Amino acid sequence: MNVITMTGHEFRRECIRVREFPPFIRMTLKGSVRKELFFCVMEKVKKIKREYNTSEDVFDVLYGRKKGKILRLLSENPQPARKLIEVSGLSPGTVYHFLKVLREQHDVSKKGGAYYLEEYDFSSLFLDEIVKLEEDPDLKRRYSISIKELELAYFLWDAFVEVAPEQRCYGQAYHSTYTLADAIHRWRTGRTDIPVWAVTRLVELSREDILQKEGVTLYHLPPGVPVTPYYGGEYKLPVRVDSNLDKIVVQLLQKISKNHLYTFPKRKKWLFEKLHTTFGEFNDSTSRIPSAITEILKYYYRVKTLNRYSACIPPRVKTTWSELHPLLRIAEVSSLLLHVISLSSQSNSGFEITSRSKSFLQDITALISDLGLGTLSMSKKNKRPHFRVYLSGDKAAVLRRYAHLFQDYPDLGMWSRIPLNQIAEKLVSTDVDFESVELICREELSRFVESILRSLERKKKGFSSGRLDYLQYKEEVTDYFWKQKLIPSPRRVEELVELWVVEEDLLYV
Repeated sequence: MNVITMTGHEFRRECIRVREFPPFIRMTLKGSVRKELFFCVMEKVKKIKREYNTSEDVFDVLYGRKKGKILRLLSENPQPARKLIEVSGLSPGTVYHFLKVLREQHDVSKKGGAYYLEEYDFSSLFLDEIVKLEEDPDLKRRYSISIKELELAYFLWDAFVEVAPEQRCYGQAYHSTYTLADAIHRWRTGRTDIPVWAVTRLVELSREDILQKEGVTLYHLPPGVPVTPYYGGEYKLPVRVDSNLDKIVVQLLQKISKNHLYTFPKRKKWLFEKLHTTFGEFNDSTSRIPSAITEILKYYYRVKTLNRYSACIPPRVKTTWSELHPLLRIAEVSSLLLHVISLSSQSNSGFEITSRSKSFLQDITALISDLGLGTLSMSKKNKRPHFRVYLSGDKAAVLRRYAHLFQDYPDLGMWSRIPLNQIAEKLVSTDVDFESVELICREELSRFVESILRSLERKKKGFSSGRLDYLQYKEEVTDYFWKQKLIPSPRRVEELVELWVVEEDLLYV
């Protein structure tokens, strides 16, 4: 188990990968990456099979009437090449070449001098076969698309239909596989950017995560502000999730305008600095948050809207807290609450936290109560659409100490590894001063040492005529591990006690 020595956000290993972006965010791929991706998928797409209801003349449609005769004859009985040449009317070279192709596709095998048709699944066909059956030459010429691009359109169509209802305006753009193939042509040549839903499926087909090669050079949600995923010489994909991202989404929920402008003065510099650090470069001269960023945040945190009237602590944040170590949870919750306080106004040596959302303040009140700081009363502001709660300066000071637990008490992380400890529960009932923290940690260490000593007594009972009183060494054992800053183990405690017993026996000899 790792020792907890720093603030909570450094122990969260979450990130938002490109495949977890909203499906209709569009991405500009690096030229070499784009070419590699399409080269790879165009080779693999023809090997994909799909269910397909075929007619009896499917062989004639796929291979022509004469070659179709060969396959129909083989479907009845194994045949020698001589018979196939005779029946089809084709030249021997043509027949042998066709049989070679069929053997490479594992449709035909040869045993002795006869050719056998392998079990042929008439209920499914390869994509290139389906396209050959359904291809409309007029539409193909109209959109100037290749067979390979049409095959990719057939491959991507189901994925598009799956996400299209979420974005009707995009659903109208591709009303058939031919319009989708036209879009694929533009993606392949770099004329337009590729939506995330398509990038994800193409990467899955290629089986090579080319996006790990810093392949995305820009992303945006048209016609929003584009984001370049680089900042300070560092590539910002995948997007790292930490406590700062939690603070960003809560701040936007509280203060962003309907058209994604952010003009609220408090913590504005912090907000844009963290947005750049997290997502990358974008034009912030107009104080507009890129739509791509707001949509990513909504999608990840499962928030339907950033409307201030429906603000709340996102459920995903609460879920993350519930999975943290109790002490880390206290530090993270306190840090977020302090950020909310920094956006509020000072009032009577305390802070007035306001919001247009009643549920947001109910969440804040519940968090304050969970930290053992009592309850806050909520009221409606006079002639304003806001609700408010008041937090005293003393409670805010306790939150600051909670938020800096691991910086101010570096040994706390280590003592928190004591099994079944109640350090977190006891801390919230104190003022979190240095003496209180040390006392609580030592009490938990002593309690754990006592449980080990009692276990050793039970284990030794019946194995020796003289019963050793292990508990008499409780203080010495506790003091030893406290000074050494170590978590005791039963084996080490037993070794210490036996060593001290031998020393005492020698002393009285």
